[in-house]
Amino acid sequence: MTGKDLERLLRAKGGKAGVLCAKALARGAEHKVWEGEAKADWITAIYARRERRVHKVGQPSVGFPEAVADLRAHTGDHVLIGCVDDRSCGGFYFQLFLDPQAARIVACLGVRPSSRSDQ
Repeated sequence: MTGKDLERLLRAKGGKAGVLCAKALARGAEHKVWEGEAKADWITAIYARRERRVHKVGQPSVGFPEAVADLRAHTGDHVLIGCVDDRSCGGFYFQLFLDPQAARIVACLGVRPSSRSDQ
């Protein structure tokens, strides 16, 4: 999947994380969508826990609650997982979840390294 394809899907999805991620792609951020599907209910449970952890430790993030809600609302059994890495430009590491046909972004969130990991 090309960066332009992902950018188009992210702009269609909207939301703050999606818009920031699309802008990162437009600037040439590295991206990847892994082959193979992941079980959506597992991913939802994992990212619900991660969201609580990110909130607890104060790690900067964008779109985490919305992404967990979007994953919970997803009616499919599986998702594809992708990422966009804009950290080299001071941005976020974005985690993307797409429908199995890679035709729609199910959820998007971004995290930055916490201040503790910068030390």
